Amino acid sequence: MFSYMKEKRNQWNVLSNHGLVLICLHNYEGYPMRLIGQVIGITERAVQRIIADLEQSGYIIREKVGRKNHYKIQKDASLRHAVSGHCTVGQFLECFNADIEAVEAINSMNHWRIGEHGSEMYHQIK
Repeated sequence: MFSYMKEKRNQWNVLSNHGLVLICLHNYEGYPMRLIGQVIGITERAVQRIIADLEQSGYIIREKVGRKNHYKIQKDASLRHAVSGHCTVGQFLECFNADIEAVEAINSMNHWRIGEHGSEMYHQIK
């Protein structure tokens, strides 16, 4: 039981999911919410709720283009916290250049398994 509590306590991130979604919207314009959720490790529905929060707070503007939504980031908006309020959204986003191709490559390796003798590998299709 103690080891479970220790593992659970160590599972946290420096950035909130809201910050991570904002970074993904900035770096990967046009990516579907499902993929953004996979990159961050949250559900597509959670991404939708976060986008609604970001829109309501004035960090992004939703633009309908055909059947798809595009999001324009308001880079001049100030961050809301007292500690970070001196920074704009644009300054925050300049700090991050995520590499979604690297994340996809790592995730695709999770679908491989090694045979019982270690010499063969099998790709598991989900």
